[in-house]
Amino acid sequence: MATWEDVVCKAKELADAAGRKVADVADLTKQKLKLAENERAIRDAMEALGHLYYDNCKGDPLNGELVNELVCQIDELKAANEELQATIDNACGCKTCSCGGTNPADAAFCNRCGNKLN
Repeated sequence: MATWEDVVCKAKELADAAGRKVADVADLTKQKLKLAENERAIRDAMEALGHLYYDNCKGDPLNGELVNELVCQIDELKAANEELQATIDNACGCKTCSCGGTNPADAAFCNRCGNKLN
């Protein structure tokens, strides 16, 4: 029969495990939020780039420096999102294919391209 100390010890272990799980979920949520923020920033930068191109087509001179700045910003955000997505997929136990497709952990083939997964 378990003693009172054993019960308290087991309860503490379970509470610690639950606390770690909550921290993991909070971290994953923060990463997903950052991913969404980056996606919004990419859309905004692409919209600004589109306005510059439109203005150029209407006869306004193209501001090459601003175009390069926007393109670099978009590239940096996309690279950051790839890293965030890989971290999120790893935390969720997903497999990522070489095509970039995200698949469930138990998948044998990629849902996007059909290639065999390792």
